This record gives sequence, C-alpha cells and structure tokens, in this order.
Amino acid sequence: MASQIMSAILLKLAIWTVVIGVLIFVLIRVLRAGGNARARVKAMADPVPGTLLVTAATMPSRNSAYHRTRITGVISGEGFEPTAVRFGGLIKTSFWPSPGKRLPVTVDRADPTKFAILWDQIATSADAALDNAEALAAAMRARQDEPPA
Repeated sequence: MASQIMSAILLKLAIWTVVIGVLIFVLIRVLRAGGNARARVKAMADPVPGTLLVTAATMPSRNSAYHRTRITGVISGEGFEPTAVRFGGLIKTSFWPSPGKRLPVTVDRADPTKFAILWDQIATSADAALDNAEALAAAMRARQDEPPA
C-alpha cells in the first residue's frame, strides 16, 4: 500500500517536472534575443542588412545561461544615416557583446531605430576567443619563419 502511494507521488512529481521544464523552454524561446527576429523583419517597411557597433552593454550575472541586457550602439547600413539605438532583451550569455563589437542586423531603412539582431550569425564568445587565439598563433609562427634581419 505504501509503495503504491509512493509510486503515485513519484509519477505526479515526474509529470510536473516535465511540464515545468517545457514551460521554461517555451518561455526562453519566446523571450530570447528580445523576441523573434524573423517576425521583426517581416514587420519592416524596407529591410536592409546592416551592422550594430556596440558602444555599451550591461554585464550579465555570473553562472546564468540567459540574462536580460541593454545594448547601446550605432546602426549603419546602405541607404540611411548612422543612427544611435538601444536594444533590450533576453540573450544567451555566450553571445554577450562587448563595446567595439559589430553585430549583424537587419534594419528598416524607413526607420533605422527598428532593427533585428541576427543572433544566429554571431559566433559565441568562446568561438570568437579561439578564432583570435588561432590568428595570434599563426602570426607568431609566421614571425618565427622569417629570417633574422
């Protein structure tokens, strides 16, 4: 009798764990990167590719996979003047931008304050760091191969 009650409790606990996990996953997918970039692009009157030069970004909290950010920067692209903008949203901390980084965006040429950051085209911080290290190593190897002057 006690084992049946315990089995029923464990089953209910497992079901609730799955339900809560699915809800959290859906919430993160909806909120990540400040919303769905495709939907934002579809709502634009005249979308064009551009870049966002990051001038400032809030710092993420430690040990979090996602964190809410506020990014300030300058949007530029073909057919419109460079424009100062702000972005706020929930992003993966592995994509966290630092000042000076250029992010790919789609911009509404009719209103450059409307833009979507193309997070799927951005390398994670770890990948970018490895790329930088590989470029530095190649430059150091090239110097070793040069004859002394």
